Amino acid sequence: MLIISEKLNSSIPSVLEAFQANDDAFLTALIQAQQQAGATYIDINTALMQEQELQTMLYAIDLVKKHSTMDIMIDSPNVTVIMEALKAVGDRNVIINSVTLTDRIQELLPVLRENPSLCVVGLPIGESGIPKTAEERVKNAGQLIETLKENGIGEDRIYLDVLVEALAVGDENGKVVLETIRLMKEKYPAVKTTGGFSNISFGLPKRMILNTAFLAMAMCQGLDSAIMDPAPDGMKKSYRAINALLGKDEYCMDYIDEIRGDSM
Repeated sequence: MLIISEKLNSSIPSVLEAFQANDDAFLTALIQAQQQAGATYIDINTALMQEQELQTMLYAIDLVKKHSTMDIMIDSPNVTVIMEALKAVGDRNVIINSVTLTDRIQELLPVLRENPSLCVVGLPIGESGIPKTAEERVKNAGQLIETLKENGIGEDRIYLDVLVEALAVGDENGKVVLETIRLMKEKYPAVKTTGGFSNISFGLPKRMILNTAFLAMAMCQGLDSAIMDPAPDGMKKSYRAINALLGKDEYCMDYIDEIRGDSM
């Protein structure tokens, strides 16, 4: 499963403060910790820097390129920022986050058509907002996928965001996500599934317990990637254990190495 780090995001107060201060040391340590924990992509969002969004996006991309080998998810509501960021990433693989069934897809389609190696996150959100059922999400996903395909974006380049919402505000929110993943894998097996999986525990105590349990359940349904923080010790160990139990860790070597690391 592809792990996309969620931590280089201006919505996180400590990261926003670091962006404002150009705190190379803090941001470099964060980037390196995320890669060491297993992230292969890092989501970069600098939108809360407002007028300095583009400048900060380019600054963050430069830090990621200098201090890690991670690929990059460009996360911005501004098409101009996305286009300038694409020029800066060089030879790194890129995922654009994100398009919806609203007017935003029309803004981004020219960028996607002109860059055939790009992948894109699609949110099955229409004008009426977030669908409440898995069936509605998959229906919206189908419309989104068809629009992207009509513009030359293959299903294998699409990451469908399964729209993880907090369990604290809806008892069915976890169940709906799991059913969405299952239905997506049945109907669109080439499309990858993703989402912000730490969202599930917002507002609840002992969040790591919920996060790791939910990740395990989602991976059992066929989840392809997760936007998350892999660095906490409980998450690292649980992720290795899940992979081993799903037969994705030959002879459990990654799990063994993770546990052995405690005594080194």
